Amino acid sequence: MASALPRSTAAPSAPVYAWYVALLLATAHLVSFIDRYLMSLVMEPLKVDLGVSDTQLGLLQGTGFVILYTLVAVPLGRTADRVNRRNLIIAGILIWSLATALCGLASSFGELFAARIGVGFGEAALVPAAMSLMAAYFPRHQLGRAVSLFTTGASLGKSAALIGGGAVLALLIGRGGLDLPGLGRLASWQGTFVLMAIPGVVLALLLCTVREPARPASSAVQPGIAEAWRYVTRHRAAFALHTGASALVVLTIQSLGAWAPSFYIRFFHMTVPQAGLAIGSVILVAAPLGHLCGGMLTDWFQMRRWPSPAAPVIVIGLAGAIPSVVLFVTCSSLPVSLTAYGVLSFCVTLAAPASLAGVQMLAPDRLRGLVTSMFLAVTTLIGIGVGPALIGLCSDLAGGPLELGNAIMMVIAGVSAIGIVLAIASQHPFEHTAALDAATR
Repeated sequence: MASALPRSTAAPSAPVYAWYVALLLATAHLVSFIDRYLMSLVMEPLKVDLGVSDTQLGLLQGTGFVILYTLVAVPLGRTADRVNRRNLIIAGILIWSLATALCGLASSFGELFAARIGVGFGEAALVPAAMSLMAAYFPRHQLGRAVSLFTTGASLGKSAALIGGGAVLALLIGRGGLDLPGLGRLASWQGTFVLMAIPGVVLALLLCTVREPARPASSAVQPGIAEAWRYVTRHRAAFALHTGASALVVLTIQSLGAWAPSFYIRFFHMTVPQAGLAIGSVILVAAPLGHLCGGMLTDWFQMRRWPSPAAPVIVIGLAGAIPSVVLFVTCSSLPVSLTAYGVLSFCVTLAAPASLAGVQMLAPDRLRGLVTSMFLAVTTLIGIGVGPALIGLCSDLAGGPLELGNAIMMVIAGVSAIGIVLAIASQHPFEHTAALDAATR
């Protein structure tokens, strides 16, 4: 197959500076997930203060975040193919950091929902531009590992949100909240949002050290959305099946992150900081290991000319998620439940690098930003927009807060099974499309 490197070829490796860029981009992903996942940590005190339902909590976690994210993802992907990608990422970081601080100033469901829309708007700039930069800095045979470093940042961001955010929340609870000049005293959960927005500003300054790489000569005339759409529709089987499986991977990851703290608070009677520390510690070990293993497995299947290097990794991850989620929500022993949650986190994050690297393999260089943004718009809309809200709705319909565990199990197990089927079906269309792209390089 033309898309794979022969084993005898001594392919060039990425320079050290490329890994420095990848590390900074992974840190940006980490910070974005801190700001995204703080909501999951403070949902229980927020629920008490604002009097919201589980369905509304799910809307705050997912739907509010994705409204502008999905609308601007494609235009920002096109922008990433035209402008300085580093500067685009810096602008996005500053926007979502400001919106995170505004979450802390909200005093109603409506205000908080609007601020979450702002967080999604800022974060929409990151992944298309970051993926385009990585594809420019790294050869194809190292892309899976580079992407796995980037996606590892997401899991570390979850841990930082839960552990670091929990520590900040505990400190503010002890102080009775946060006093801000001109704004008065904020509740502890509000102050947590404000303080945890600060790292984004620091990171924006660090990213000024990244050099924008020269684009290929073929990129002089930039493509439009219509051209990218024609390419995707011409290879619709590969894109539809891979994107569908990837969207369900995102749904499992985002839904678990959204509801795990509430699950342990409700069923094991943990405090918010205790739940944040316990879950964050588990994710800190399990999820980065899953990301790194997923990246290495993707590269391994790529080097061995598998029809789709992404598909078997997605299948392995989602297959392991099904028994893990059952044990996670049904076991009455806290250590066993946390262990099962760790295995579950490892499995679902194993599939994440394959999902993102796969779409880079399907897209030609000049269309990569646009195609990636289309991919992200769909996977985010389904994974984040539907997943957390679906679990909240199922919990409310099943009888209320104490049905949360059953709702998690039903949704995660069901979508994992569907994702396995889609990933298996994607292999041959993926092979055909990737081979055509490699032949035109």
